[in-house]
Amino acid sequence: MEESKIDDLFNDSNTVYFFDVDGVLAPICYGKYNHYYYDDEAWSKFVLENDGYANVLPIKKMQMFINKRDKNLIYVITKVMNDKELEEKVRFLVKNYNIIPSHIYGVCSNNDKLMVMKKIRKEYANLDDKNFVLIDDTVDVLNYVMENSSFATVHISSFL
Repeated sequence: MEESKIDDLFNDSNTVYFFDVDGVLAPICYGKYNHYYYDDEAWSKFVLENDGYANVLPIKKMQMFINKRDKNLIYVITKVMNDKELEEKVRFLVKNYNIIPSHIYGVCSNNDKLMVMKKIRKEYANLDDKNFVLIDDTVDVLNYVMENSSFATVHISSFL
């Protein structure tokens, strides 16, 4: 096993960050005694009728991490079920993390996260691929990005 150099990237003022929302910037605490109680279809309906993020509190450790970085280098790529859910997430992210709204991307599938990263990467031609860091809680997403790019990947557990 190689020694992790993730902290080097975290200390590099040129690092571009891509955050997931659910489980990374927003805790998943929707069930009474469980983390979640909806399937995708039920969640899609729920967010059409309610603001699923109105009462969600930010994760303080992630707030502090983001607040110490250049907001122009912070992006969010999150899976959404519909446009209303994206609007709710944008409000949550702007209010709690001061994310630039144009830096928030809603995608239909987790694999689309890599496509967005590649698109944004073109704006930073002077940086190495390793300076583009995806922070996610889903191992399948992290593995997909790791196996199909040279971007850095960090599991949320690294912050715990």
